[in-house]
Amino acid sequence: TPGESISGIVQIINAGDDAAEVETSVEDFIPLAGTYNIQFIGRSQGVSTVRDWITLDAPKLFVLAKGATKDVAYTIKAPSDAEPGGHFGAVFFKASELSKNGQQLKVGTRVGMLVLVTVPGSRLEKGKILDFSGPKFVKKSPIDFVIKFENLGTVHFEPKGAITVINMFGKEIGTVSIGGQVVLPTGVKDLLASVNFEGILMGRYKANLKMFDGEGNELTARGIVFYAFPLWYVIAFLATVLVLFFGIKFLRRNVKISISRNK
Repeated sequence: TPGESISGIVQIINAGDDAAEVETSVEDFIPLAGTYNIQFIGRSQGVSTVRDWITLDAPKLFVLAKGATKDVAYTIKAPSDAEPGGHFGAVFFKASELSKNGQQLKVGTRVGMLVLVTVPGSRLEKGKILDFSGPKFVKKSPIDFVIKFENLGTVHFEPKGAITVINMFGKEIGTVSIGGQVVLPTGVKDLLASVNFEGILMGRYKANLKMFDGEGNELTARGIVFYAFPLWYVIAFLATVLVLFFGIKFLRRNVKISISRNK
């Protein structure tokens, strides 16, 4: 809420082969409408942005030895006049090689932590399912499904739901929960889910999807029909049948059995 703050720790690890000089920075970003991409813009429009709300308990530049770990404390404080809705930023740590023999050009890598802030007030957590897809034929589990979801609201939220799989006899044989994947406002994202089964799969199956957006609205999609064909089991069965067939045929041609009676 406006005027309040939260704090935490982000852990930085030098996974390189040498000591590195680490530079810290904070930037704003915006979601790109209709995609799952984002664009870093340095600073968003407005008197105050997420870039101004974040403070790091670390110097602007510091050296991290090879294999070393550093815990950096951060604080996010929303000003008293923070506007309701979603605000987005990122904390970056850029690692560069230490200067050697006066060289000026530094090549490094940058890693970051996304910061997604929602200020309470007037907001909308609404979305819809654009597509629900999966394989037409499978040999075994896991079976992977993709849900294309669009956030029609004004803040980020986590759509939740479940996929239920029914066999050809109408019996439910498995289900998997959907969650833990955040969709940004105006964004479209592919939500991934996998269903695992024990035993052999064979025949016709149907996967039904039911989801809820951030406001609890129930969202459904057309069920997916797929077929399971355990190829290796079928090959093994056919191979066994062929071995038995030719084995019996060979025995009938080459082995003669007679019964003699003693007089």
